[in-house]
Amino acid sequence: MRGSDTQTGRQPTARQQQAAARREQILKTALKLFAAQGFDATPTRQIAKEAGIAEGLIFHYFPTKASLLAALLENRRSFRSELRVILEGVEGRPAPEVLAEVASVWLATLRRDAELVVLFITAQTNPEVNEAMQQVIGEGTSQVSGYLKARMKAGELREDLPLQTAVMMFFSSLMIFFLTRRYLSETEWEKQSDAYTRELISVWLEGARR
Repeated sequence: MRGSDTQTGRQPTARQQQAAARREQILKTALKLFAAQGFDATPTRQIAKEAGIAEGLIFHYFPTKASLLAALLENRRSFRSELRVILEGVEGRPAPEVLAEVASVWLATLRRDAELVVLFITAQTNPEVNEAMQQVIGEGTSQVSGYLKARMKAGELREDLPLQTAVMMFFSSLMIFFLTRRYLSETEWEKQSDAYTRELISVWLEGARR
C-alpha cells in the first residue's frame, strides 16, 4: 500500500507499511529467481530463503506460486492505463495515426518488462498464470476494438471487419516482433521497431492484394 488509504483518506499504519514492504520484497525476489531459473524450476522455499523469510509467509500473501507470478503481472499493468489515455477522445482521429501510437506503447511495454513477458509465455501451461495473462490481453484488445468500431461507423474501415480477429492479429504481430528482436541494442531496436510498426499498419490496413 502506498500513500494514503484511498478508501478512508488516512495514512497507512506502520503495520500496513511493513506488510506492503514485505509483499514487495517477495515479488522482487521471485521475479529475480524466476528470470534466472524459470518458473517451474524455482521452489517457493528458495524464494523464502533468498528473501530472508519463512516459506509460510509467502503463502500468507500469495495462496499459490502461480498467484505470485500473477501478482507480478498485476503490478505491471501500466499498459492498460496508458492505452486508455491514448484512446480517450480519439473517435475522430484516423486509424493509422492511433494504431501507430498503440503499437509504440505496446512495444515499449514489452521491452521494458521483457523478463516478465517471457516468464508468462513460458509458464502458460499453468491455468492460473494463463488466466492472468488472458485477462490483460483481453482488456487491451477490448479497448482497441471499441475504437475500431467507432472508425467503422465513421466509414474509415469496412463495415464487415472482424474486430476480434483483426485486433488479435495486430497485437500478435507486435508480440512476434518483440520475441525475435528483444536482444537488439536500444538504437537498433528503435530503428527496427519504427520501421516494423509502419509496415505492419500498412499491411493491416491495405492488405496484400494488388
